Amino acid sequence: MHTMKSIIVLLITLSFLFTSSCGPNETPAIEKEIPKQEVQKVWEAFEISATGNTMQDMMYSLKNITVKEGSWVRVSLINEGTDPAMIHNILFINYGTRKDLAQKGFEAGLENEYIPKDTNLIAASKLAQPGETIVLEFEAPAKGNYEFFCSYPGHSQKMRGYFFVK
Repeated sequence: MHTMKSIIVLLITLSFLFTSSCGPNETPAIEKEIPKQEVQKVWEAFEISATGNTMQDMMYSLKNITVKEGSWVRVSLINEGTDPAMIHNILFINYGTRKDLAQKGFEAGLENEYIPKDTNLIAASKLAQPGETIVLEFEAPAKGNYEFFCSYPGHSQKMRGYFFVK
């Protein structure tokens, strides 16, 4: 008798749970796999040459780069220098922070490829030796004005430009 009572209570509880779990307009959730659509990345590609074999002659071939917000940026940094001292990279940064980040890059040292750890850094390439090409890919930040520069010691004054996101 005790078992019969337990079974009845259990059945009533289960039926209550089953009927109350779905309201009058609700249907039970059915798991189904929703195919994920591949989101196509929009790429904006640029080649930028680091030219010159002296501190006076070195420069980037581009002074301004403009991209669309949310696009993916692919920068091929071509080091056209032949002098072993002409080692370059390219850093994309928040506007107005170049001098500070150049100093922090110097402090980061060669072992970190003169790339500082800083919230004002958007993207940075490895160092390109003379004759080498380095590719940097990153997603463009929010609309605004930014800068780019070479953080190799002594290069930030001459090797710099502006990065515009529209």
